[in-house]
Order: sequence, then C-alpha cells, then structure tokens
Amino acid sequence: NKAQKGGVCLKHGAQKKLCSFDDCTNISIKGGVCWRHGAKKELKRCSNKECTNIAVKQGVCVKHGAKHKKCSSEGCINQAYKGGVCRRHGAKTKRCS
Repeated sequence: NKAQKGGVCLKHGAQKKLCSFDDCTNISIKGGVCWRHGAKKELKRCSNKECTNIAVKQGVCVKHGAKHKKCSSEGCINQAYKGGVCRRHGAKTKRCS
C-alpha cells in the first residue's frame, strides 16, 4: 500500500476525503468532488502547432523533443525514477510506515 498524507496508507489510518455530492461514496479528487461529479485534471499540451499530445518536459511531448532520463545501470533502457535508476535497480516508492 502506498503511503498517503501523514506517512501511512489507507489501511493503517490515513483519512480519505469523500465526494461532496449527495450520496456519493467515491474519493474526492479536486475541488471536493470525484471524477464522476466534475473533477477535471488539466493536462498541459505540447506547444508545437497542431500537436495534441501531452507535454512531458519543457512544454513539448516526446515526439517533439522531450527526453526521458534512462536508468544509469549498465545495459538498462528503462526510465529512471529516483536517484537516476529505475525501480528494478533500486528506485523506491514511499511505503506505509
């Protein structure tokens, strides 16, 4: 289980906010409501003309020049996450404490 606010997961006591819409038991995402009741995630689009892809880095998509960092472990081509390595080579996600 991934740690939420306060360093613990939902199973070990992290509080989750519910949607403020009547009789809805979904977790609120943005503005106190769930996706079903209007929470929208605004994604930045590529700044290149006529491109509708999502911008990854410096306002452009991968197709137009954004580069993903590769794992620094020899021979590995996976995307690096933390400390310059991929999950297979030691990048850790925060776990429940």
